Amino acid sequence: MPRLSGLYRFAPPLDASGNRMRRDGRSTDGWLIIQCDPDVGRYLRRLRMLERRAAPPLADPLWGAHVSVVLGETLPDPRHWNDREGRVVEFEYVHPPREVDQYAFFPVICEEALEYRESLGLPREPRWPLHLTFGNFK
Repeated sequence: MPRLSGLYRFAPPLDASGNRMRRDGRSTDGWLIIQCDPDVGRYLRRLRMLERRAAPPLADPLWGAHVSVVLGETLPDPRHWNDREGRVVEFEYVHPPREVDQYAFFPVICEEALEYRESLGLPREPRWPLHLTFGNFK
C-alpha cells in the first residue's frame, strides 16, 4: 500500500487569517487532522483528472489533503489533547479512491492515530473511518 506522512494539526484554521468558525456556526476547536503537503492533493487531483477526463474537476478541500482523526467530538479524557501538534505521522492509503456525496478520498490505515483517539477516551474508530480527503465538488 502507498504510504504518506502529514502533520498533526489541532483546531485547524479554515483560512489564512486563522478563522476557525465554520459555515454552520460551529468551530474547528474540537477537530484534529493530519495535514498533508499541498503537493499531495494537487497530485492526487491531477491523477483523477487523467483517469476520468469526463468527470467534473475537484476543488482543494479547505484544509488541503488531510485525514480527519477527531471530528468535533467531546473528549472524555482531554489530558493529552494538543500534545502532538506539528508532529509527523505516517499512514497508508488504500486504492481505489472513493467518491461519496461531494468528497473524493482514499480509505486510510493509521494505527498511531487510532491509538491516539483511544488515549483521549474516544472510540477507536471515528464515526467515519479514517480517510484521506483530497478533493471535493464544492
